[in-house]
Amino acid sequence: MSLRTNLRFESKSAVSWLTALWIFLMTAVFPYYMKNHYSQMGVRKFSFFLTVSLVCLIPAGMLAAGSWGKDCAAKLFLRMHKPESDAKTQTGVQTQAHSAACSFSNLDIAMLCYLAAIFVSWLFSVDRAAAWTGTDGWSMGLRTQVLLVLMYFLVSRYLIWWKGLLAVHMLASGGVFLLGILHRFSIDPLGMYQGLDESWQLLFLSTIGQASWYSGYVCVALTAGATVFFIAKDNRIRTAAGLYCMLGFGTVVTQNSDSAFAAMVFLLLGLFLAGCDSFDRMERFLETLLLMFGSFKLIGILQELFPEKAKQLGSLSEFFSKSTATWVFFLIVCMGYIVLLLYRQKHEAAEIIRCGRTLRKIAVIVVVGLMLLFVVTIWANTTGLMQKWFGVSSTGQYLLFDEYWGNSRGFSWSITAETFTKLPLWRKLTGVGPDCYSVYCYADTDLAGRLHHYFGQNQTLTNAHNEFLNQLFCTGGIGFAAFVGFLAAAVCRFWKNREKEPMALMGLLAVLVYGAHNFFCYQQVCCIPFLFLLIAMSENLVRKAAEK
Repeated sequence: MSLRTNLRFESKSAVSWLTALWIFLMTAVFPYYMKNHYSQMGVRKFSFFLTVSLVCLIPAGMLAAGSWGKDCAAKLFLRMHKPESDAKTQTGVQTQAHSAACSFSNLDIAMLCYLAAIFVSWLFSVDRAAAWTGTDGWSMGLRTQVLLVLMYFLVSRYLIWWKGLLAVHMLASGGVFLLGILHRFSIDPLGMYQGLDESWQLLFLSTIGQASWYSGYVCVALTAGATVFFIAKDNRIRTAAGLYCMLGFGTVVTQNSDSAFAAMVFLLLGLFLAGCDSFDRMERFLETLLLMFGSFKLIGILQELFPEKAKQLGSLSEFFSKSTATWVFFLIVCMGYIVLLLYRQKHEAAEIIRCGRTLRKIAVIVVVGLMLLFVVTIWANTTGLMQKWFGVSSTGQYLLFDEYWGNSRGFSWSITAETFTKLPLWRKLTGVGPDCYSVYCYADTDLAGRLHHYFGQNQTLTNAHNEFLNQLFCTGGIGFAAFVGFLAAAVCRFWKNREKEPMALMGLLAVLVYGAHNFFCYQQVCCIPFLFLLIAMSENLVRKAAEK
């Protein structure tokens, strides 16, 4: 081995090790990192993320860039200076060696477009310093986006020990899930609630912090274990993944954020669409449903047995854990599962579901139809048309869209949309700057007055509480299109490659779940790094499968 080849090998090895170290620290240590319990937890977790990224990702990125540049230059040099006959003899080795470094998938291109759009938004932002760092407490500015995209390219090219690192992620996040469940039964082994008034305890749980931050982490992290359970053939792995999923579903029904249930709908939709590939996969889908409803009811039983310990949760959470309807759902799935097993006994040779494509279309139509029906019902109820047409109306929290709808999301969404329409055209395209929502809004005297009147002088509205709307406002139409574009590119790439690399479903599910959850929430450090990580790991596995 020549010195040059040896140096290239050592450089690649160093990049792989640094990348693996970042993954380990973020999956195993980050969820538990804190100082003084919940005080400034978001700030401290971001500080951990930033430090680990600067120590691991920046050196790895510099080494990878140098190696990639040399590889591409060598490939160009060979094409220009080697005789055609010599080039042909080296095609097998050289092309294979350099293609991985120089090739870009549609997802890679979408990621670069996203980063470019964020850069353009930063360039034309109302405050470049604020747009670089982001709002205090959130810190989702250009700096964070650069690190996330850099991490994506490093993991997608240099990932090693993916099975071990995925196991670390599941073990660590499983512990976080368990602690979240214990907190909802007034069991606090780490003393997280010391000094915290009981009235505030429902708003914080586990080692993640604020409930909506926690629900975002849970929903994205859970997709890894759900995918392993869905595709694993080894019974020991399936059992471990099943227990992990039960913890995940158990904390979903107790974390007290309605957006998590929207995320579960899309998790199940993704699994069902993949389940239509074969009877084996459909069995796994039904087993996942049984795990979910079974976990919900197990939590409900514990809540009934220990009412003095169980925290009082919201209506939707208690519906799924305590209502008879959940038993009905569980029994219906049981019957469907039994019917499928009996069918397979009589048709042992059957593997492919012939009507799978039709079932997929029906599922998508049903989900989209229900979403549209929900929106139309809210519109008709809010405008009074339901009362006029049917003589009924509702003042409930879900069907009346006013300023208080969705825990004041009605106000946040309305004022964001109103403010966006007043922006000049060029500002509509570039936005006010990455994570510069509050910087722009509170610089406007009239707008700041309205926000202070609604939320009070001591609270600041830092985002729209809808990531898609927030992206549109902060990064403009260009940034919004790029954001949706890279999510769509990930879904398309992983769906097309699910047969060659079944674990690619992990990235697909992460995108679906994240999109559904953050339609009602926002980008934050306890969630967004794990979305990019699972997408990057899935891309790495797809690339390796293509090379085989």
